[in-house]
Amino acid sequence: MSEQTNTESWDGLLTNYVKAANLEGQTDIFVCVGVAVEAEKMSLNIERGEEKFVFGLNTTNKVFLKNNGIAKPKDVIGKKLTLEKVKAFNPTLKQEVDSLRIIRVE
Repeated sequence: MSEQTNTESWDGLLTNYVKAANLEGQTDIFVCVGVAVEAEKMSLNIERGEEKFVFGLNTTNKVFLKNNGIAKPKDVIGKKLTLEKVKAFNPTLKQEVDSLRIIRVE
């Protein structure tokens, strides 16, 4: 997250990653309020009302954003994202698990 972190405080170190169980139905809308890019990894700081989450993007979701008018990562800030619960194959667990896909950007 964007807060300053150090070894003297937990501030900025505890993140609330959004999960399929956090959606209030099959789909839900969040607003992107920040972007973090590190090496090849990208995550979004998203909000739903007063609730704040971090959404770690997989390749599928990054490609969706690019193909739907987000020219560069910072352009997603301020956009409404509709997330949908889906089943996706987890190669580590060798089974399908609950996952989230971006299905709309406004």
